[in-house]
Amino acid sequence: MLAALVSIPLLISAVGMERFGALTLIWALLGYLGVLDLGLGRSLVQVVADRIGHAGHAGDPENKPGADQGVGGTAGIAGPAIALMGAIGLLTGGAVALGAGLLADRFQLDTGTSPDEIRLSLLIAAAIVPIALVSAGLRGVLEAHQRFRPISLVRMTVGVLNYLSPLCVLPFSQSLVPVIAAIAVGRFIGLVGYGVLAVRQMPDLLRPIRWGRQSLRGLFTMSAWMMLNNLVGPAMLYADRFILLSLVPAAMVAFYTTPFELLSRLMVIPGALSLALFPLASSLFRRDPPALGRILDAGGHLTLAVFLAMQAATIVGGETALELWLGPAFAANSASVLSILMLGVFFNATAYVPNTLIQSVGRVDVTARLQLAELPVYLGVLWLLAERYGAVGAAAAWSLRTAVDCGLLLVLLPRVAPGTGAVALTIGLRALLAGVAGTAGLLVGGPVGAAISLTGLLAVGLGVAGRLLRTRSWEKLSAPLRKSRAARLIDGTAADRT
Repeated sequence: MLAALVSIPLLISAVGMERFGALTLIWALLGYLGVLDLGLGRSLVQVVADRIGHAGHAGDPENKPGADQGVGGTAGIAGPAIALMGAIGLLTGGAVALGAGLLADRFQLDTGTSPDEIRLSLLIAAAIVPIALVSAGLRGVLEAHQRFRPISLVRMTVGVLNYLSPLCVLPFSQSLVPVIAAIAVGRFIGLVGYGVLAVRQMPDLLRPIRWGRQSLRGLFTMSAWMMLNNLVGPAMLYADRFILLSLVPAAMVAFYTTPFELLSRLMVIPGALSLALFPLASSLFRRDPPALGRILDAGGHLTLAVFLAMQAATIVGGETALELWLGPAFAANSASVLSILMLGVFFNATAYVPNTLIQSVGRVDVTARLQLAELPVYLGVLWLLAERYGAVGAAAAWSLRTAVDCGLLLVLLPRVAPGTGAVALTIGLRALLAGVAGTAGLLVGGPVGAAISLTGLLAVGLGVAGRLLRTRSWEKLSAPLRKSRAARLIDGTAADRT
């Protein structure tokens, strides 16, 4: 996020609003194509983590590497899965390359940017797709082994290069082609980093003779529904930009995509929480079903606490921050968009934990079906509001969808995970009150509207803080982790003695 704060104003100044609008759409295209992995990335984490758990202490870092990596073991699953993800990336990238000319014509840039420049940029973007998919597979291996520190270091490096590397080419050219090429170099550096870490953790990844076949059955069963999640979810996430592009000039799209890109970086917070909760909930669902209620209580209320503060900060200083960052003209066009999108980000963050719990108990089909039902309704509402109100209408449609999605997930969770109903109801009501307070402030506007929103958010925040202090739910959440870690250490010691 810090890299984006520094680079985006410089990029806009150097390449112009037209080219920057095109750049944000290419970023969106990469974000969508990067998830076309047939659901293998997320499924790989679950299946490999399950194998490690069944192996007892085999995944413990104190044990020798490679102990659980024989045929049908973790390398027997991960190796062919990553190879398949690479093949999918090549096919998808090839499709983008073949359609580069047609896609370039849809960007509708009027000044200073030729169709050839867009086409060459898309060809480079197509080469990034297989890099992204293979990186996701290697990262999945590391996530299953809970190697979160090195994962974070590589992801931070790639994220920073995504924004700062284009600045290195601006003194030589203002064309999009070297800008996208610089981003591709950063992605390749990330691939090398993940590859080195994954091979150190699992040396048999480089030995295809050690890969298994029959062990892949469970992986592909889960990945089928996960693939639908990966296709429909990003379609709803990025559809707003492309619908806006067909209705307004590319320069106007930047007034929407810039605050969206900035706010979307906040999703690393619930994303990191969900990353840790997914294997924990999967392992506890059978052994200790009430643990899911504790996980929802801890994760849900911690997420509410953080994003209530984020929403309040946006109300108090969002417009001023935009003005200082990108200038008064940009702030005048984007301030209302920022406030509306922040409401959507609040609901989107609140939905992370229930979504993770539903998937962790093996009901990936529930979230996939829900997204399939939401998609046509959302696209219709998005088109109507964007056509009438432009960027503000698109922001309203997206935020409305995230609110509905969050509510439905909290309603469906108790049906697949009994014992979570009371906590889901509490979190849902508090999120609803916060959303009503934020919406009321936007409708009233001005200092009075801000006061209404802040009062409502403060009331909800006091309830959330009281719940966290009263239940000390984060200690209950971490207890299974401490017990599991102690058990692995004891088992490892016993194994050493024998």
